[in-house]
Amino acid sequence: IILDEADEMTSEAQTALRRIIEDSSKTTRFIFICNYLSHIIEPIQSRCVIFRFSKVPAEEVVKYLKIICKNEEIKFDEKALYKIYEHTNGDLRNSINILQAASTNGNVNILQVQNAIGTSGKSKISEIIRLALDSKFNESRIKLLELLYVYGVSETDFLKYANEEIYNLDIKDPSEISSIIAEYDYRLSNGAHPEIQLAAFLAQLGKIGIKNNKSN
Repeated sequence: IILDEADEMTSEAQTALRRIIEDSSKTTRFIFICNYLSHIIEPIQSRCVIFRFSKVPAEEVVKYLKIICKNEEIKFDEKALYKIYEHTNGDLRNSINILQAASTNGNVNILQVQNAIGTSGKSKISEIIRLALDSKFNESRIKLLELLYVYGVSETDFLKYANEEIYNLDIKDPSEISSIIAEYDYRLSNGAHPEIQLAAFLAQLGKIGIKNNKSN
């Protein structure tokens, strides 16, 4: 049995699964695929052989995207495929999604990739953070919900990308926000309600924005 995105399971669900693993250990093998090993409870980890994989190299991602283009008879600019890799940082699944968005007319070039990236969910995260820091809570929350339910960005991915974006923005102390992100990531991994937690995160960013404005 292969469980992809196993780290998205709540600790309660993992605890229940632990019993199933124990009861069927003689007849069944379980494979857990996850991004964050720390989100898998220790009793399950101790029953597994752990393999760690580095991100997929640029050459391999581009090679795979070329195969897709050739199979689908899509013309492509190789520089555009590397642009996709640059944006996704080795995430093959996200690379394929962007390739699909950029190839609607049967041709993939730099401009179309930039347009596809511009309409991808990840590109909206910096806007959400800016709105929250400007104490525009309702606007940032609406855009957050759009990101989660229209673009399909997971709650943990939102925090991961937010942690990357804060160092690209003009923020006085990004380490403070990074520490807050770590706290909310921990809460989510322990089964807290995602929408409530992320809304609280945006509200906390608003308080930081107000504090920074007063200090200026």
